[in-house]
Amino acid sequence: MAALIALLMLSTAACAKDAGQPGETGEMGAEATPATTAAPVETPDEVGVSIIGMVIDDDGTDAAYMAMYGFLHTAESMAIPAKLYRAKAGDESIAAVKQAAEDGVAGLIINSPNGANDAVITLADSLGLKVVATYYQCSASGLDANVVADTEDFYDELARGIAVRMGERSLKSGRILVYGRDTELCYQMFRLTIDSDYPEYLVARFTRTAEDDQAATEELAQFLLENSDIKGMYVIDADSSAVAVNARSRADKLLRQNGVPTPSPTPEATPEPTLGGTAQPSPTSEADARYANYSPNPAIMKEIRISVFCNGLSSSNYGLFEDDDIYALCIEPYYEAAAQATMTLDRLIRGESAAAVSKVNRPIVYS
Repeated sequence: MAALIALLMLSTAACAKDAGQPGETGEMGAEATPATTAAPVETPDEVGVSIIGMVIDDDGTDAAYMAMYGFLHTAESMAIPAKLYRAKAGDESIAAVKQAAEDGVAGLIINSPNGANDAVITLADSLGLKVVATYYQCSASGLDANVVADTEDFYDELARGIAVRMGERSLKSGRILVYGRDTELCYQMFRLTIDSDYPEYLVARFTRTAEDDQAATEELAQFLLENSDIKGMYVIDADSSAVAVNARSRADKLLRQNGVPTPSPTPEATPEPTLGGTAQPSPTSEADARYANYSPNPAIMKEIRISVFCNGLSSSNYGLFEDDDIYALCIEPYYEAAAQATMTLDRLIRGESAAAVSKVNRPIVYS
């Protein structure tokens, strides 16, 4: 439900941008406010009701917008007075924390990507504030709890979602393509799921090498044309979604004009032995044989019909999703992480226990 709310809120924000604040794709067109500016809030009349705050870089992106909305919407639903402190990492955030302490705030939500705000978290702790870091992993001194976004588990659900969709289309065979600038981890994680539970399908990958969207579209279109047994695709990079959709259309047009070309051999024909990181794939000998001896069924090569799954909540991706150009959208859980952090902070302030580290899943919204 939260994911659907996020999509609706982004739609509303995009309409507002079109009405009066034009900006770059994926941005809400808003300008960041000074570090110590707080959102208006009424001082609670009830004695003992604590104010909570969020220190955030309101840089006008969808990520910031959804995090702020997750914080404010959750606080409102819990009847907790809340303040926003808009500040960039570093000195501005330090000033914001000091201001929050003067305002009587009992606890803060602070994110610290790559440790950028670790000193700010330590300062907040020294001033007697409860602190919850959100979205990014954090080990700063003085941190009370960390709500982090999932970085790996969602691959299994994505792979299953694509395979299920292909099954719904009565496809007895075919390949799933992983597309993006860095395909290594995703490709290997998809292999784990598909090789184990959906042996009728195989996984391939194609790495984006061109930065220009038009050139990237052409190179992917040619690959799809020569490998028209690809019936499902996951696009890793948020800014490559339109490239994939346009490449699919381009390849379909070329196929109709020129017919089915001879498939090109792909490096994915031989399974890769190691994954890197903590997980290790263990393809069976049957899976090895399937990849090594794979020959596409000519019956599925006659048309290019690809169920495209994309990654990242942006105005552009939301438009593709709304127009049914993509079948599913995997969303960064900015809203969910902020909402969970708000509830965690409330428990800590009230003297209740909370997990030192908790993980928020990445929602996948289907068309």
